[in-house]
Amino acid sequence: MPGTADLNQADPIVGIVNDSVTSVTASDLRQNRSQQFVDVVRTACRETGFFCIQPDPEQRTIIARTLHRMQEFFAIDDKDPRKQEVRQDDSRQGWQPRYSEPAYQPGTISSLEAYDLGIGEINGNDRWPSISGFREDVSACWSEYLSLADNALEVLALAAGIKQDFFITRCNSRKLNSMRLLHYTEDLQPHRDEGVGIAAHTDFECITLLYQSAPGLELRNIRGDWLDAPVGNDRIIVLLDDMLERWTNGFFKATGHRVRETDEKRFSIVMFNAVNPEITVEPLDQFISTSCPANYTPVTQAEHLDEEIRRAEKHTERK
Repeated sequence: MPGTADLNQADPIVGIVNDSVTSVTASDLRQNRSQQFVDVVRTACRETGFFCIQPDPEQRTIIARTLHRMQEFFAIDDKDPRKQEVRQDDSRQGWQPRYSEPAYQPGTISSLEAYDLGIGEINGNDRWPSISGFREDVSACWSEYLSLADNALEVLALAAGIKQDFFITRCNSRKLNSMRLLHYTEDLQPHRDEGVGIAAHTDFECITLLYQSAPGLELRNIRGDWLDAPVGNDRIIVLLDDMLERWTNGFFKATGHRVRETDEKRFSIVMFNAVNPEITVEPLDQFISTSCPANYTPVTQAEHLDEEIRRAEKHTERK
């Protein structure tokens, strides 16, 4: 699967993610470690390139509450102190205005607006918007997403044929994890050729959990086809990321994805589940052979994040 630098933003969309794409319940993901279940997830990742989770009723309620807080926050005028006091700095946490996202593909301008948070915010950092209930509801969403991600990492390890705790014990510090609350406003101006919601890329961490409230997300499957992604709080999409691909030497391939500009207001809740900073990621011995040599050089999560962000910033056009 091509990485971010190899994806072609101009590739057309050719279909939709239909009901045949694997969707597992949160309960099964949490409890089921049968060989049959593991095989289902492995097949989805190897033949499609992603799978979906059906959250339980309590999780759907938490998502709905988080969406409500996002709608409150992003409806505030950009000059309002409640946004300005949490504007992003070098830490990349807090509010990111529209059109300031790095351009993952040359010649693109992303229209998203974001509120980014990490473990510092969850553990007590004061960079939260002054909106009643925002911190409590978003923190609850972080916890539920994190639990689902840990469950997914266990199943993915078994699907890769390695110890169940391999990924989870190497992604448990949360130091480089982040959650993005994304707002894609409806754009009534004519769409520019370079305009995108967000340009084509693969995520830089181990796995990503993503919910979207309206259409716009497009996923690249193993065959290289771009497909419309599912919508609604009955689906959380699990994307495979760069570190997972590196560890498995391409046995699992990172999921290419992008967001198109639309005329419909759209919100997305995304969690990036990262590798612990002290871990060096390189292909595991069981995925290396004479016919399949190691295709990736050793790298830490922080090094990879910095390299990919620097690459994007080199061709970012800021407004």
